[in-house]
Amino acid sequence: MQCQAFNEEEIHAILSEQSLYPAGWIHTHPSQTCFLSSIDLHTQYSYQVMLPEAVAIVAAPTDPTRSYGIFRLTDPGGMDVLRECGESGFHTHRETTDGGPIYETCSRVHFNPNLRFEIVDLRSGA
Repeated sequence: MQCQAFNEEEIHAILSEQSLYPAGWIHTHPSQTCFLSSIDLHTQYSYQVMLPEAVAIVAAPTDPTRSYGIFRLTDPGGMDVLRECGESGFHTHRETTDGGPIYETCSRVHFNPNLRFEIVDLRSGA
């Protein structure tokens, strides 16, 4: 399976119009476990290279151990691996220089149930 973002210009226009900037991204693994695939790692790199605090949120409703995860690339380990990777599609990555993981679960996350949010659906006909 693969995911491709469309109309990214519209996304950036909405963010700019509302004086917002992306602090990460969210996607689902509807029939997989909760992890970052090689494609996800490259996507996260593009966010994290611009904003070191950026996170990737994965919703995995069929994972029996956890239904979601919040991840980031390790720095410098994972960031270095992705910076040097020129492959695309699903593939394996080399080990980090220090032998640590390429990405980690974010442990200092505060959930505020009182935050207001708005969903903008850019799909045609929606």
